[in-house]
Amino acid sequence: MDLSHKEIGIAEAFSLSCSVHNIENLVLRECRIDSGSIDCICDGVKKLEKPLKRLDLSRIRIGVSEAASLARCVHNIEELILRGCKIGSEGMQKLCDGVEKLTKPMKKLDLFQNNIGISEAASLSRCINNIERLLLRECKIEHEAVNKLCNGVEKIEKPMKMLDLSWNKIGDMGAMSLARCLFYF
Repeated sequence: MDLSHKEIGIAEAFSLSCSVHNIENLVLRECRIDSGSIDCICDGVKKLEKPLKRLDLSRIRIGVSEAASLARCVHNIEELILRGCKIGSEGMQKLCDGVEKLTKPMKKLDLFQNNIGISEAASLSRCINNIERLLLRECKIEHEAVNKLCNGVEKIEKPMKMLDLSWNKIGDMGAMSLARCLFYF
């Protein structure tokens, strides 16, 4: 179901929450939606018996409360798309807390065009073992953050299918960090 560019109030969010069990893919890209409405939708996703294949919240501001809501239901999302959501370090920490608790890895986490500094990379490194495909294109990642990510990659038991770091400024030092963890892909 694609509801991109719509205004989603609490009434619409409640309807989505009640009917999300009939939806495989929920795309809310660039919607005007508040924190309470995201929380309401996440409550519906949390209760699913069969996981949502894809949840796309691209270009929606994901603050700490929204990230905490997503963390509570991430176990029922196979692919989470959060492109350009301006997730800060606290929000990333909350989201990664949920991903870290997964008993089965999520298929994809797409964080395209979110700023990933050292603290965000440290959060991701804690849960990277529960992500098959991590997309970090155009995230302004520099070599220190790559080093943090690679520290997490080196601890995984099952190889990742993809780590996309394209269009970042990782430099020679970041490339050296990546080279040491290539075995894990």
